[in-house]
Amino acid sequence: MSGFGVVFDATRLTGTVAFGTAALACLRAAVVAPRGGSVWWALGAVQLACVLEVLLGLRYRLHIAVDALLQERGWYASRGDWQAELVFAVLALVAAIAGFIAWRQRDDGAKTAAVIGTALGVSLLGTETISLHRIDAVMYTQAGPLAVVVWMWLAAAAIVVVAALARRR
Repeated sequence: MSGFGVVFDATRLTGTVAFGTAALACLRAAVVAPRGGSVWWALGAVQLACVLEVLLGLRYRLHIAVDALLQERGWYASRGDWQAELVFAVLALVAAIAGFIAWRQRDDGAKTAAVIGTALGVSLLGTETISLHRIDAVMYTQAGPLAVVVWMWLAAAAIVVVAALARRR
């Protein structure tokens, strides 16, 4: 199935539904929140950005462009060392931002859980972008009808959806 130049395979379709459902849940929570809806709006926006990323596959295009640049400059063979450091840096940055937001929302378990679920989804997409082969081997292993990474997207989105539906009224 395709539309607008986007081919919908099981991975893209599942990711779009997962992150899209999480985005809608966050946006609903923002609309009905009597106060403090700004975090829900922000989480909804991040989830929508994840939908766009899954649809457009910019992480793959960026990876291909960086690989071409590295090959052109003769640095491709040594990329593994700094890729691991970059994965660590991205995960640390996402964890720090999510940790700060969660700490600010520590009295609201639903927001804290939604922040953590959103951070997990963003971390997965960021890790895919860097594409360290040892990590890719695990993430892209088939587990039934879907790759492991897609099941992780579903889990991250489920955390967000449950949190948004369970938020304090």
